[in-house]
Amino acid sequence: LMDSDSLFLHADTLFTLPDDRQAGKGGHRNVTAYRNVRFFKSDMQGVCDTLVYSGADSLIRMFHHPALWSGNDQITGTHIRIQLANGSPHRLFVEGDGFLLSQADSVHFDQVTGSSMTGTFSNGELRHILADGNARTVYFARENKNGEEVLMGVNRADCSRIAVALTEGRISTVTFMERPDAILYPLDKAPAEEPRMKGAHWRIEERPMERAAIFEA
Repeated sequence: LMDSDSLFLHADTLFTLPDDRQAGKGGHRNVTAYRNVRFFKSDMQGVCDTLVYSGADSLIRMFHHPALWSGNDQITGTHIRIQLANGSPHRLFVEGDGFLLSQADSVHFDQVTGSSMTGTFSNGELRHILADGNARTVYFARENKNGEEVLMGVNRADCSRIAVALTEGRISTVTFMERPDAILYPLDKAPAEEPRMKGAHWRIEERPMERAAIFEA
């Protein structure tokens, strides 16, 4: 139980132990999950090979090919940490090959990558991402035509640090903080290799969309 919500976790092997700092106090437990780890929470889902949850710190740590989903966003990296507050995701830390994918339409994806990434959540949704170290982004510019939002261009940029704001699961603003090198292409004239960065892998088939799906390999 996490306040008014619950986190459902499945793995080949589960260990649970009392937190040494809370021994004898009726306090929190630590949970470690190994192999084929899948979890579902109403505002967050994830998969990995190894997961460690510390109840005292409200910290989830994901190792070995982890993927995390929040709303329309997918986050991957070498090691992912999620800090919870009041039972909901609060802060995000991605170490090593951080990658954010956010679906712009049925075939295009906004993308942000960096050596490391930090993020903040609000009301269970990812709202800000800061990418550090060899940061790159592919962002699809939008415009309204006849009352309908359409993609009109693709912005490809490299920068030492990139700050991204998200609204309703989509990238709304991108701020290039150090030495940006960017180019905006009309969507129909973008080179074939530009709209999708190397390493962009949409792993949506792995996402547990309901709590029963944590049992599906």
